[in-house]
Amino acid sequence: MNTYSGSLSWSNFFSRLLHRHPGRAAWVFLQVGLSLVLMEIDIFSHIVEVLAWYSNVGVAWIAAMVSDLVINKKWLKLAPPQLVFHRAHLYHVNPVGFGSMIVAGAVSMVAYYGAFGPTAAALSPFIALGVAVVLPPVVAAATRGRWYVARESVLPAGDELPCSVCAGSYDRADMATCPFHGGTICSLCCSTEAACRDACKPSAWRPPKGSVPLGMPKFAPDKELEVA
Repeated sequence: MNTYSGSLSWSNFFSRLLHRHPGRAAWVFLQVGLSLVLMEIDIFSHIVEVLAWYSNVGVAWIAAMVSDLVINKKWLKLAPPQLVFHRAHLYHVNPVGFGSMIVAGAVSMVAYYGAFGPTAAALSPFIALGVAVVLPPVVAAATRGRWYVARESVLPAGDELPCSVCAGSYDRADMATCPFHGGTICSLCCSTEAACRDACKPSAWRPPKGSVPLGMPKFAPDKELEVA
């Protein structure tokens, strides 16, 4: 189970960071190799501290996601109601979720090592939980939700659209427009494209000055393909 989930994580990580996807099998071998190395260096002798890190950072990650999905999207409407997953429509980093997770994890680990006293050290996972739940709405309100969607795509009609890179046909919800390839592109090819340098977005790291929050991708049934 760990090998399977680990291969998924490595695949997503390197696809997003390096835009390379050599296949899931490569990440299976990497995950197994790392596991063997950890066992050989006797990771089990440090298992308590490893689990402490895992619990604090893991709780911060999960709580930040839940807070963003439930509080920001559903209750306070500080984020787009739909899930935006295409690289073509996202900034590299959204401070609402990622930033909240980093801050919550860092605060809880400082507490774990005794900076706030023995009681806070014992309750450090709960500190991670509390900070990660509170921060996403605060950051989303402060940034006005501008880091959720980097741009929109105007897609042609059809339940399925062709990918201009792999030539496959995919559900319209999985597609985006791509000025680099001059057509539509599926989410996997988009995430692993290394040569485009995010040509579809004027700024991949932060919203341009004066920008306003964008909605979800729009569909234009009677229009020719346009690139937003």
